[in-house]
Parts: sequence; C-alpha cells; structure tokens
Amino acid sequence: MNLPVGEVISRGVNLKDVDAKRLIESFYDKKFSGYLVVTLRGYDGLEEGVLLFKEGSLAASLFEYDFYGVTIFGDAAIPQVFNSFAATYVVADVVYLSNQQVDLVTAFNDKSRLTKEIKKSDVGRLIPNAYSADFAKQTLSQVVDKKESKKDIFKKLGLGGLGG
Repeated sequence: MNLPVGEVISRGVNLKDVDAKRLIESFYDKKFSGYLVVTLRGYDGLEEGVLLFKEGSLAASLFEYDFYGVTIFGDAAIPQVFNSFAATYVVADVVYLSNQQVDLVTAFNDKSRLTKEIKKSDVGRLIPNAYSADFAKQTLSQVVDKKESKKDIFKKLGLGGLGG
C-alpha cells in the first residue's frame, strides 16, 4: 500500500520498549488521524502491518508478507497486525495525516477498510502474550503453492544459487 508521507511522529520505535496496548489506546484518546506501521522479523522473513486511524477510530488495516508478495486487507489483517506487536524483533513508525489524506488512502485502497468496528476496549484482548506463526502458516498455505520450495521461488526470481 502506498501511504502518504505525512508528519512523522516517531520512527523505529522498538515495541519491546513500549507498552503497545497503551500506545494504540492513546490514538483513540487523542483522536489521532494517521497510521502506525510495524515491521518485524516474522515467520519467514520480513512482515509489515499497518493500522490507519481517522479521528481516533480505526479505519483500515493491511498486513504484508514481503518475501511472498502477499498482502492481507481489512478485517482479516487485524489479528495479524496485533499479533505482530508480540514479535521478538518489531519496530514501529507513527505518522500523522490530515483527515483528507486518510480519506484518500481509504478511497484508493477500498479493500483495506474495516467493516467491523474495533473499539478502544478491544485493543487489550487483540494483543497476544506471544507472537504466533500460525497466522502466517495459515494465510500462506492458502495462497502459496505448497509444492514450491524456497529454492523454486529463488529460481523464479533469478536467484537460483541462493535457495540452498
């Protein structure tokens, strides 16, 4: 997803040093408009999740498995983004956007819009105690050819010598 640059509030925040629940809840309290991007070393490489807020309400979400080029949108991305908060290696960027910029993001990325409201009181139960690779395994098993090994994927990318 292409996101507007906006005003960077914080960059590269190690979520192991921050209470993620309180951070997300503060977006509701402050009527925040903008997005939180989390980048983590996940199940099989880099993963990235986005939570987009408008006036303190969660408006959209997406989650990407970079190695596979797979993106999950909207309501289906919510559990995966919140799961990422519990990863061992995860950093976050927080970017302020105007309400008009948020509207443009959701207009051009309709699939990312949430159909179910996520309330402030839901945040605590959505963040697990430990990261689970089960989300990745389940999602990727549905979209990636099971017969295709890492070596095959590297070969497709013209990097055959790296697949082992």
